[in-house]
Amino acid sequence: MKNAVAAGAVAGVAGAAVGVVIAFVALSIGLFAPFPIPMMYSVAFMIVLGIVFGAIFGAIYSRFHDLIPGKGISKGLYFGLMIWFIKDIAAGAYSVLTMGQVATGMGLIVVGFFMWIVYGPVLGALYKK
Repeated sequence: MKNAVAAGAVAGVAGAAVGVVIAFVALSIGLFAPFPIPMMYSVAFMIVLGIVFGAIFGAIYSRFHDLIPGKGISKGLYFGLMIWFIKDIAAGAYSVLTMGQVATGMGLIVVGFFMWIVYGPVLGALYKK
């Protein structure tokens, strides 16, 4: 797929779907507190955010494609891990340190890891420069 935005949106849906499953598993084993909004809206919200942020990061991926080491899927995996490290670990640490919301911070780090570890390889497999 030559269009990085479209590839990113598709990869975003895949990452969001995995994130939803991981969030439900974490919720069912008591890792997270119950959400204050109905689950149906949470799932739809995650899918929409997956599309939007997937497309944005897909565009960024196309700009930095040549600078990322590896080929294809491994290149995407590295990119996904970079996003997770910069975005979710930073946001999780901020959430814990400034607001004292440990569950939210851990949720960002744990669920985000699985989302981006799926997003990256899917993007790497789909996007062809």
